[in-house]
Amino acid sequence: STGMPPRRPPRRPLPSVISAGYANWGECDGKVELAARTGVNVIIWFAIELTVAPGGKPVVSGGPNLTCVADTAARLEAGGLPTHHFISVGGGGAPHP
Repeated sequence: STGMPPRRPPRRPLPSVISAGYANWGECDGKVELAARTGVNVIIWFAIELTVAPGGKPVVSGGPNLTCVADTAARLEAGGLPTHHFISVGGGGAPHP
């Protein structure tokens, strides 16, 4: 056993045609919902960062407000706009664990 919970399958498959939108630094506002209303079906949130803490322990930090992301996804779903949500991993300027 790896000590990790088993991976669950995605709730639904990705659409056969993907129209992706990339939110800007920490962006979680009406522009994201407008993009979904105009056809974006995959939203890529920007960006968590991989860094190394003192002592060498890897750290994931930054990113958008996750409560806002969850609320946005719920509003889109409730409004009949099912979308898939991903988060990009940045940290190009930081040491990687």
